[in-house]
Amino acid sequence: MPTDDLLAVIGRADELYRKRAQPGAVRESVMILSGARGGNERYEVQWRLARSLFFLGQEAPEPASQSQLYAAGIGAGERAITLNPERVEGHFWVGVNLALFAESHGGLRGLRALRWARAELKMAARVNEAYHDAGPLRVLARLSHKAPRWLGGSLRKSEKYYDRALEIAPHNSVTLLYAAELALDKKQPARARLLLEVLLSLPNDSDWEYENRRDRKLARELLKGISTA
Repeated sequence: MPTDDLLAVIGRADELYRKRAQPGAVRESVMILSGARGGNERYEVQWRLARSLFFLGQEAPEPASQSQLYAAGIGAGERAITLNPERVEGHFWVGVNLALFAESHGGLRGLRALRWARAELKMAARVNEAYHDAGPLRVLARLSHKAPRWLGGSLRKSEKYYDRALEIAPHNSVTLLYAAELALDKKQPARARLLLEVLLSLPNDSDWEYENRRDRKLARELLKGISTA
């Protein structure tokens, strides 16, 4: 059973992650989680640490910093899986960190990370495909979209994943944006426009404030490109 101290730590970490649009909030959550007593042996600490390190990695300005943060996120995710392999969070967040690590590395390291990411995300989808607004399906779709064919890339498979993700969470701005980008690569501007217009019509979601703000800006830029094409 969680102790009162642990509940306080994870409660504060979750509060800070929800405020990730505010500068410094996620970095503070990493400090709190990293300093938790016995945190290396606590599943609830380690998967949250993997989540926060992913976010800091994607926001880091330098490739070297990104790589270090993703590697640390992979480590935290691995510890979470070791502590409880039956739950979705560890598999999902280690998969996300691996996917972004693979994106920033070529050669054998990138190839291994990509294959590992796909395996963990498929496991996450088997455990709970609806987790994080269909996050496992969304990231698997993105990997299928962006990976070369010889590494398992497939636009058809990507679209299938996105369609399922949008059945589960039709108002997720990240999925809508990524699905629109796929539609453009498939030469389907009408579908892309529809997805982007849905995204721009969404009400604010307090749990996804940062992503909503970012994705609306990107959606407007894509729509402008469609209009001038």
